[in-house]
Amino acid sequence: MRPRPVIAALCFALSGPAFGAAPAPAPAPAPAALKCELAPSPASAARGDARSREAAHKGLTFLSKASQAWTKQNNCFGCHVQAVTLEALTVGKKHQYDIAPGDIEAMVKALKLGVTAGGRVTGVAFEGSAWAKYDQLVSEREMDQLLKYAKELTGMQAQDGSIPDDDARLPVTGGTMQTTFQAAQTWRQAFARTADEKWLPPLRKAEAFLSSQSAKWSTTGTKVYLQDVNFALLGLVSSGVSRNEAASLRLQRMLLERQNADGGWGLDKQKSDAFATGQTVYALKMAGYSDDDAAVSKGMKYLIAAQDKSGAWRTYNSGQGGAEKAESMWAVLGLVTVDVASVAVKGLADGQHVAPKMPLKITAVDNQGGGIGRLEIKVDDLSVKVACGASLDHALDTEKLSKGKHVIEVIAQNGKGKESRRRYEVYAGDVFLTDVGAQFDERKQQTVVSLRNIAPDSEKDGAIELEVWSVSQTADAAPKAKVFSTSRKGEPGGLSFEWNGKGTDGKALPRGRYVAKLAFKDAAGKVRQNESALFFHDSEDAQARQFGQVEGQISTKGGGLSSNTEMELVDELGNVVQRTRTTDQGNYRFKNVNQGKYKVRAKKDGFGAAESTVDSAPNAAPAKASMAL
Repeated sequence: MRPRPVIAALCFALSGPAFGAAPAPAPAPAPAALKCELAPSPASAARGDARSREAAHKGLTFLSKASQAWTKQNNCFGCHVQAVTLEALTVGKKHQYDIAPGDIEAMVKALKLGVTAGGRVTGVAFEGSAWAKYDQLVSEREMDQLLKYAKELTGMQAQDGSIPDDDARLPVTGGTMQTTFQAAQTWRQAFARTADEKWLPPLRKAEAFLSSQSAKWSTTGTKVYLQDVNFALLGLVSSGVSRNEAASLRLQRMLLERQNADGGWGLDKQKSDAFATGQTVYALKMAGYSDDDAAVSKGMKYLIAAQDKSGAWRTYNSGQGGAEKAESMWAVLGLVTVDVASVAVKGLADGQHVAPKMPLKITAVDNQGGGIGRLEIKVDDLSVKVACGASLDHALDTEKLSKGKHVIEVIAQNGKGKESRRRYEVYAGDVFLTDVGAQFDERKQQTVVSLRNIAPDSEKDGAIELEVWSVSQTADAAPKAKVFSTSRKGEPGGLSFEWNGKGTDGKALPRGRYVAKLAFKDAAGKVRQNESALFFHDSEDAQARQFGQVEGQISTKGGGLSSNTEMELVDELGNVVQRTRTTDQGNYRFKNVNQGKYKVRAKKDGFGAAESTVDSAPNAAPAKASMAL
């Protein structure tokens, strides 16, 4: 559901396979796919959530017409009007609703008017988050819009990691928690699209702000404004926080405690409205809740009952013009999270460290009335179990998984051949430090090394150490000498180190390439994990003048994007000079590459390796190598 990219350690090898070596042989062909004949199952079909999809369709129709009419009348970008409408339409498209292309294009055209009214920060945050969803779920053709607003948001970020709102008109524009969430959603997709780690430091700072603020709420017991709780949870989800992490659990509990007896939530105490209910259902679904979770199911029923004949919701009087559009936007966003089939998975949690044997129980219901024909489990794009019908029990064997992140996907196919998917990221072995990135902050003239610490509670007394090593500016990037070191307590969540370019002796070091080495040490001082990142301690312009970049996208021959694929950059002597992994959308990037000819190699267990030759040069567009496994 949400993306959580991980940059693997950059490795520096003195030798490797010959430059022209052939790829590894392809694995044996997979067995023929199991064909399932769909048997009539009225009982199963009846358990589906067809009413939610019908209500969502009506709401989408109302919302599209109302937002287009507003744009025509006012001829400007109205923040929530087009941005949240576009988000609802893109989520609806992902979940296979009948979305007219013209409805999406009308909102795209409106967003391209730019921030023409209201506070600049608020407008940029709404623009960025809407373009993020469009880029993720519809098309990458407007990537330049996404990156433009992502860059502007980095300049708006405060020292504490927040994006201070400058146009809070509650409830339609929700304040600093909302703009910070929207910035996190923007940066997350910017990274997924470009694989450029420069988007990770601001994302980690935003996560730290959201976590620290929500921690204060839980300790003081203050009744916080509901939208702040929702936006904090949505922001943590966008930052990569999984459902079972403490920061997320705290917010989930706050939301569940505030659900009313009628199934709804309210902006005002104990009085349900569709604005708050749709937003809260959306936040819970993004955090990993299923359609059959009691809180979500009750919230959906409230939304269906509160919808009027026009397809709109009018349960909250904000006193602002067009309030029914804002309310309907959130109500629709809650409802369009219902896909053509609802999939429930027991025995698996997003972000967990795997056990040797994991018994999974999977069930699905069809929300289009035709029943479920087939269920499938995939691990790292390889099918491990298929069953006909609406249930599947499987003991997942994880003992052969390599150390690191792995992607588990559960796929349900309904009687019309449409598929619904649930995606989980899990970790094998001692993996505690993820999302490692380093970027030079031109405002502060320092390098920020950022990461996420996902160590379990049993490792809460661990520590994280940073070492900065010098490397050659003209030859290979192998570490040569340690020039700086520091450490900090292994707190969970998003963390950052700042380096001012000075050595341990306090003297300024030359600008240029360096390697950041990170180590996680347990309470006994034992090193449990090492990660590293090659970075450039100077401006992007200076970096571009000295080094080239290599980028591309990896897919499978079946047409899907291949996330978490290991990528190697190999020089003419056969040395693997850099390694990384693809993002959720199959993208990778190598930065700080010396001029020359290279092989780019994509590797994934169960697939044949793919290779491509590139020429890297400074002061040039990144060399491109996209491949299919």
